[in-house]
Amino acid sequence: MKIRSVMTMLVSVLLLAACGAGTAGKMSVGNLFAGGGNAYAMIEQDLKNGRIMQAREKALAMVKAHTDYERVHKLLDEKIEPARRRIFVHYLRLARDNEKSGSWSDAQLAYEQAKAVTIKPDEMEAKRIEMERRVRQFRFEKLIEQHRQEDHALLSFAPGYVPAKGLDPMDDVYLRQLEQYNEGLDDRADRAYRESKRYLRNKQYGPAYVEIESYMRLQPDASRGEKLLAAIKRDMPAWLQVPPLQTVTGKPARVDKRITAPKKEVTIQDVQDALKKDDLIAAKHLAQLYRRNGGKGTDTLLGQIQNKLDARSDALFARGSTAFRQEQLDDAIRYWSEAVALTPEKTEYVAALNRAKQLKERLNLLRSQKDSDPIPQEE
Repeated sequence: MKIRSVMTMLVSVLLLAACGAGTAGKMSVGNLFAGGGNAYAMIEQDLKNGRIMQAREKALAMVKAHTDYERVHKLLDEKIEPARRRIFVHYLRLARDNEKSGSWSDAQLAYEQAKAVTIKPDEMEAKRIEMERRVRQFRFEKLIEQHRQEDHALLSFAPGYVPAKGLDPMDDVYLRQLEQYNEGLDDRADRAYRESKRYLRNKQYGPAYVEIESYMRLQPDASRGEKLLAAIKRDMPAWLQVPPLQTVTGKPARVDKRITAPKKEVTIQDVQDALKKDDLIAAKHLAQLYRRNGGKGTDTLLGQIQNKLDARSDALFARGSTAFRQEQLDDAIRYWSEAVALTPEKTEYVAALNRAKQLKERLNLLRSQKDSDPIPQEE
């Protein structure tokens, strides 16, 4: 197993523990106390560092015969439980507000946070799943509408390359233009088919359906499209509903401007200069612009740049992991933010950063509380 994978697994375990997402058995907690040490100080330290559910679990697992029992249960009643309830209700209300406004992704995240600090996690998990489904359905509807409009526009332009009246029906210029246009449609179709298969492998059924539908519009006579569509329909969950076909009005879809090269033509020397300055992100961007505008021999160079980005990102992630284990949360977030900026495609790094930010938010909520704050009764 690669070192990075081991590190990622280790940090994921630590993050789950820090966020209170998992619970250890009472036997392990009891063994920990039986091994000696100041149990009260350990539980108080958990509370101060945001591990509120671990603090609660340890307090509840303590036997009455323990010398710290009374102090710990006083801490549980006066500090741990009130703080937990306030944090839970904060996220619960935030989730409900986001759900009411249709901010499904934010609602999903808030329900996940509420689940981590509640004694009824099944209820919050059910709401989180509901929000996740709404996110997926909403994304499905928007993507399929976009693809349908794009394909309709592309197909509607194809007849424009039939030789106009007054020209030879076999006009070579027009026929070449038509051939190139059809090649472009074929490329789009092939790309859609590949993407559909990839999404299906990843069990992302909505995007898989969007792509295969696009493929079948562009290649209506291809039998492999029907086979892949049948496989998607077979595995797609019943709650994910295919949006009905609407009459296309011809209204053009929104088109974002593509990043293009600056007025000064990018040269290979510009890429090398960025590398000398150790600005890897700029070097990668310039190399991509150079290749896009006809530059030759950039594939090897881009590979070298990516290797450097990976190495630096891995090193930053490792430093952040060390900081996290030492409970230096701000440093961990800083290192992981830099790692994600270098390699945003590494989803495991993004997930670790997001969890650390969530823990930081929870700590801020915990530290902003006062003993006189009201204790909500919702749960």
